[in-house]
Amino acid sequence: MANGTEVMARQITEIYDAIIAEKQNMSELLLLQPNIDDSQTLLSDLTSSSKVAVWRLIVWLIAVAIWVHEKVFDQHKSDVEAIAERTPTGTLLWYWSQCFKYQLGDQLVWQNNRYEYATINTSAQIVKRASVYEIGNQVRIKVAKEDGSGSPIPLTPAELTSFGDYVTKIKFAGTNIAINSSPADEIAIKYTVKLDPLVFDSTGELLNSPGTFPVEDVINQYLSSLPFDGILNFTKLTDEIQKITGVIDPVFDSAQARYGTLPFVAISNNQYRANAGYLIISPSFPLSSTLTYIF
Repeated sequence: MANGTEVMARQITEIYDAIIAEKQNMSELLLLQPNIDDSQTLLSDLTSSSKVAVWRLIVWLIAVAIWVHEKVFDQHKSDVEAIAERTPTGTLLWYWSQCFKYQLGDQLVWQNNRYEYATINTSAQIVKRASVYEIGNQVRIKVAKEDGSGSPIPLTPAELTSFGDYVTKIKFAGTNIAINSSPADEIAIKYTVKLDPLVFDSTGELLNSPGTFPVEDVINQYLSSLPFDGILNFTKLTDEIQKITGVIDPVFDSAQARYGTLPFVAISNNQYRANAGYLIISPSFPLSSTLTYIF
């Protein structure tokens, strides 16, 4: 068999040549003629009028038998891998992958010793964002769908109930699971940004492109580019603002955030992880009111 992660049966000629090469290393077998032989010379002899040594035919038959044996093992490996791929594992990654398989309005059926959909309907697979993690003895799942622009939004109450029933059916028995799908956390971010007056005006607008506010754009882009349930890091955000042409010195002042209808709470460290899994700038504190520009 070949070395490596993917094992495949060798060709018959390859096996035959390997046997002959080993024979050539055994002095007691050198009398077997011809001394220099390979599969190509044997096959040529078979189609000529010359006689073929019986031992060469025996070696060929052995090579065929080994080839059949290796082909059987290849098929066995393929069958085992297929079974393993279909077998639920109950890991966090498995639960995460199952979130995206949920089909709104479609019924689960019991087949192949598990619940699954009889027909895959991608148009009904509404979950587009998901995270799964474990705290204590509980597996927590956050999910969201997307609006027309590709931004995450929560599942409706009816959709969330249906998704919860789906998870209850496919989950491993005895697993304690909590599911959440909520509107985005709201955040208010304050920066003092020193600008080049040759590039910006006092409101952070580009002098050569009215209506363009690069600092606001970078902050919004950074938030939207965070992975679902990712961590907002203010040091990294500051680095992104620093890259803007004409920005001399961005200084992070403070930030506060809230989840759902809870009151705003100051972010005391350098990062924030949204309870909903994603963030938006609070409509109550737009960037135009929280960014201070100086020259």
